[in-house]
Amino acid sequence: MLLKNTVSAISKTAAVLLLTGLYSCGTYNTKTTLESDLYNGQFKKAVNEIETNKFLNKDRNRLLYLMEKGKMEHLLGNYRASNLLFEKAYIMIDDKIRSNAGQVVAAKLTNPMAEPYKGEDFEKVTIHYYMALNYFHLGLPNEALVEAKRIDIKLLELNEKYKDNKNKYSRDAFSQILQGLIYESTGDINNAFIAYRNAAEIYDTDGGNFFGIAMPQQLKYDLARTAKQMGFIDDYNRYLKKYNLQPIELPKTGANGPLVQPDAAMPSGEAIIFWENGLAPAKDQIILTYSAANYWFYASYMEDGKLVDFFLPIPTGFNVGTVNAVAIPKYRKRESFYSRASILVNDRELPLETGQDFYPIAKQCLKDRMLREVVDIVARFAAKKAASAGLAALGKSMLGDDGEDIFRLGGDIAGAATEKADTRNWQSLPGTIGYARVPLQEGENKFTIKKYGPSGVVDTDVITIPYKKGLQIVNYFDLGRTQVNPDKPAEQPVTTESAEKTGATINTETPIKP
Repeated sequence: MLLKNTVSAISKTAAVLLLTGLYSCGTYNTKTTLESDLYNGQFKKAVNEIETNKFLNKDRNRLLYLMEKGKMEHLLGNYRASNLLFEKAYIMIDDKIRSNAGQVVAAKLTNPMAEPYKGEDFEKVTIHYYMALNYFHLGLPNEALVEAKRIDIKLLELNEKYKDNKNKYSRDAFSQILQGLIYESTGDINNAFIAYRNAAEIYDTDGGNFFGIAMPQQLKYDLARTAKQMGFIDDYNRYLKKYNLQPIELPKTGANGPLVQPDAAMPSGEAIIFWENGLAPAKDQIILTYSAANYWFYASYMEDGKLVDFFLPIPTGFNVGTVNAVAIPKYRKRESFYSRASILVNDRELPLETGQDFYPIAKQCLKDRMLREVVDIVARFAAKKAASAGLAALGKSMLGDDGEDIFRLGGDIAGAATEKADTRNWQSLPGTIGYARVPLQEGENKFTIKKYGPSGVVDTDVITIPYKKGLQIVNYFDLGRTQVNPDKPAEQPVTTESAEKTGATINTETPIKP
């Protein structure tokens, strides 16, 4: 009796100590200095970290390596090098990343990080966003269009392979906006209109929001403008009424000119400024201790102020023991320093409207995947309990009932100690992507960007964009409180200078690459 009470006391203490230790286990986010390098805008240091980090250089993490380094080369303005890396990542994903038998066993019994990283679905398609930008910067708009279209094509392919619990992230509004912008840059107004219309339809299907992001005013205007440029007057009038827009005047160029001309307010040169703000969510793990009832493992946890329930079926006939834990991945939002930004155009503040927010998309993709993979969690839990049962039987044969309890406890502790979630994710993605369209005049065009932070902080930068006929794209990054520029001169430089240094780290000698 004394031994049984001792075993019970030990098991309770072990459970508390063990689970406390599990909560503090390191994740992928803690295995590299990538986050601090990004916040400080030290991209060359980040590249070195990626190339030398033992974790990232393991074969099972090859996809992570390619995605992280591809993004770094993009930030450095090395667009060809970036696309070579992303193309390798795309081929890996398309060829279906496979696990060997040993990795499968290790993942099923202990830790899913033993298997090759296959990427979350939103990561797989975001590769094509950066490839599209890279091609555009290299002067290859047709290739850029191919990549922009691949985003929705890939989402459709991914969803078709899931029999149950399909992804709610099955279309991407921002990819359609990107397509529209690239089409416009080539003078293809008809397909630009179609892309903008597709984007608007995605917003409309969810009450005017896409994963919590309201439809940008710029998209509404571009949709109405291109409708009128194409002569779709009924559509044009409907959009004016639906979105409460002012009429758009189109100029005439003479009897022999085209029937449809660009908007009179549109100059011959424009720039789309893409603002990448903050860092995307990091993947942590949460350890759930269970309450068993009617053959179900039940636990709950808080996420974004809401209670989330977690259910896991317990295989019939299992003695679940006293120390039980299941580890699941969970995204942690990394708050951006700046909450919003605007650009001054003709003494008027034009907001950099959010087109993409990766946090709600990442959360939904992970939730949908976990619903599909609950069988793997059950298998891992069952395998560990089977191992504990085997040890208990051995203990009973050696020491009787007390030995059974002690050996089962030892097996449960060992099983819980090896319980880990897969916390790998693409660390260098931005938190949000905002955009604005600005007119350009011949010569140099200077614009002030105002960025709003906590406690009334307002940081400003001045960017100078050289005139170029047509539509160009300018990349602008604020991953921390740091205005980030490529480390090497751009082929078509956009210089930056500090209009007001209020603590922001600004490199005024290095150009932003358009």
